[in-house]
Amino acid sequence: MRNMKLLLSVILIAFLVACSPGSSPTVSPEEIDKALDAIRTEISQTLAAETVTESTATALPPVPTVEPTQEPLPSSTPLPTATAVILPTAIPATPTATATEQPKAMITIIGVEKNVAVTVQADLFPANQVFKIRVGSLDNFFKDYVEVGTINSGSGGTFKFTVLLPEKVKDVEKITVRLDSAAGVYAYNYFKNETSGTIPAVATPVTSSICQVSSSPALSAVMKAGEDFDAVWTVKNISGKTWEAGTLDYKYIRGTELHKYESLYDFNETVKSGDSVKIRVDMLALHTAGTYTTNWALVQGSNIICNLPITIIVK
Repeated sequence: MRNMKLLLSVILIAFLVACSPGSSPTVSPEEIDKALDAIRTEISQTLAAETVTESTATALPPVPTVEPTQEPLPSSTPLPTATAVILPTAIPATPTATATEQPKAMITIIGVEKNVAVTVQADLFPANQVFKIRVGSLDNFFKDYVEVGTINSGSGGTFKFTVLLPEKVKDVEKITVRLDSAAGVYAYNYFKNETSGTIPAVATPVTSSICQVSSSPALSAVMKAGEDFDAVWTVKNISGKTWEAGTLDYKYIRGTELHKYESLYDFNETVKSGDSVKIRVDMLALHTAGTYTTNWALVQGSNIICNLPITIIVK
């Protein structure tokens, strides 16, 4: 159909051309041009319409329908049963041995006599250690302390001792007492310099770093009521210096007054370092039963060089 229309159009055009100048014209040239344009337009539209028709009219081949098969699905393979994993029992760690911390030594002030003496109770101390005893002001202890003696802890644990206060802390409001051993054990405390508490009659003897003292009668010797006796102290100079005659005194410091006569005597002997000397005082036991302690001291001016205690028991 399409080819036929094209052929007729060509024949018509040829016919019209043949009728151009040279033969008797019955139609004007303008009319021929219009007719040709109309034919060309019709031919173009016809071709375009046929092209669209042919494009839309062409049917696609049918898609074959796939019927579902009835074959059974393969059965699922059972998963393997999980086997419980048993972890090995943890081996308990061997406890590490730790050193038992030793209790810290401590001291308690149990008695003070203003400007004279202090009694200290030591607790939790190790056995058989020698402790240096120092006394000084609380505010400036390490600048102005005085070493007043040493004491042996003996069997350890708890013990009491009394030290005479050096002149350097006279009228000082707060005073520190400190004990140190060569093994690094230490304890300290402070007290107000005012009379309080109790100073016991018997206490662990304190050894001076300036002198060594032994006494007669022995500590806690038994006396009859009113018995007359001599207190004798043997004093060894271990200061490293000579004690010059006339520079020292011995005097009553505190405690029960057992002396019969004076409470102060001149010490008129020269004692080289390493030498010993005896100091004697007449005394009288009280008429009332009990334990009594009297404290004398070898002094240089207001400084105590050696503590000279005597304790008796009257029955």
